Amino acid sequence: MEDTKNLELKRTLTPLHLWVIGVGIVISGNYFGWSFGLMESGYVGMLIAVGFMAVMYACMCLGISELSTALPHAGGPYSFARRAMGPFVGFLTGIGVALEYFIAAPVVAIGIGGYINFLFPTISPVIAAAVMYVFFMVVHILGIKEYARLETVLVFVALALLVLMYFVGLPQINVENLFGSGGEALIPGGLQGVWAALPYAMWLFLAIEMLPMLSEETRDPKKDMPKGILSGILTLIILSVLTTTTAIGLGGIELLSTSEDPLPLAVGATFGNTYWLAQILASIGLVGLIASFSGVMLAYSRQVFALSRAGYLPEFLSKLHKKRRTPYMAVILPGIIGLVLVVLFNPDDLILIATFGALVSYISMNLSVLILRKKEPNLERPYRTPFYPVVPIVSLVLAVIAIFASFFANLTFFFVSIVTFAVAIVYYFVWARHNINADAPEEQFSQLDTGSHSTTENTESR
Repeated sequence: MEDTKNLELKRTLTPLHLWVIGVGIVISGNYFGWSFGLMESGYVGMLIAVGFMAVMYACMCLGISELSTALPHAGGPYSFARRAMGPFVGFLTGIGVALEYFIAAPVVAIGIGGYINFLFPTISPVIAAAVMYVFFMVVHILGIKEYARLETVLVFVALALLVLMYFVGLPQINVENLFGSGGEALIPGGLQGVWAALPYAMWLFLAIEMLPMLSEETRDPKKDMPKGILSGILTLIILSVLTTTTAIGLGGIELLSTSEDPLPLAVGATFGNTYWLAQILASIGLVGLIASFSGVMLAYSRQVFALSRAGYLPEFLSKLHKKRRTPYMAVILPGIIGLVLVVLFNPDDLILIATFGALVSYISMNLSVLILRKKEPNLERPYRTPFYPVVPIVSLVLAVIAIFASFFANLTFFFVSIVTFAVAIVYYFVWARHNINADAPEEQFSQLDTGSHSTTENTESR
């Protein structure tokens, strides 16, 4: 086994970098994906779904801010659950996170292809996705600092475009597009319509929770991580309300509900497709999707790296580039598989798998906040979750509710998600639990407890 020092990542990130990466990895949700649930929810139902998800994510972010300062490891959610509930639950949490980002990458890649096709109908969306994958594989292998610099430019451009759309679009919204003309129901599908919209409302926030996976690459994670996480979620909540209101008010529910490029379509519906803002959103609007695409590639590479370093996944996936100190195999292999998914599946179906994996990890992380407060009250916590235990309990309940929304959205892909985790469980008991690396940072830290609990974990980890 390699020396522990050879498995450590390079520390370069500041609070601004964390905010940029946190907002950047999610911002494509404003440009693409959230509108797929509109036919059943309508504007009011979508706004309710967005509200529920905003509360869930805000409460979860308060919880993981505490966990990330107490357990500052690249494993992030996996390391939280590993410490609180043991290696099996830690592994399942890590699989949920890896599945979330691994699936999110091709979803965003499809969105990029859709926007490019809007501009240049002769260019294949698959070719566009392939170019994005190869380009950002190179960027992430070069290093986290190089990525952060590029991401900063992309995020500020994407934010400026959204703000421009709000200024131009909000004064021109059609109230009938939001609330109907008076004869139809405000929420077409009723309560079930709101439930069906939850996985798509999640798309406006999904992935902000990846920031703790950058703890080993942050200069001072105990001070900087809460700043990055909480400023990021506040920004995203504001954007979610403004984007949904402006786009639906301009384009209407029926037009946007099946669109892979809702923002330029919404502006075009009011001002015409040749209007300058519609053209800008369709072209420069790609920046928002590219920012998120690069972010989810970063996220899946760090979770795969951490699980491999700890022995749960094959060892070659934790190999670091000798000069750049980046997990190049954890970047390349999932990227190749993700490109295959671009060809085989529709984005609205893949979103359901990504959100299911995410919700499994959310449930686990909220439980980790509660369990570690009970099990290890003296664990150093530079940041403590306010209004404990109400905050993690609220997020936990909403995550449980949201996971069953996948059932209503698409029964087939709900069971695909269940089967995926069933296979992961078999894999754990057949192979992974026999190969756990006790020298990995997350595993070492989980063995620092004294008494019989530590002895039990040590026995199970070997």
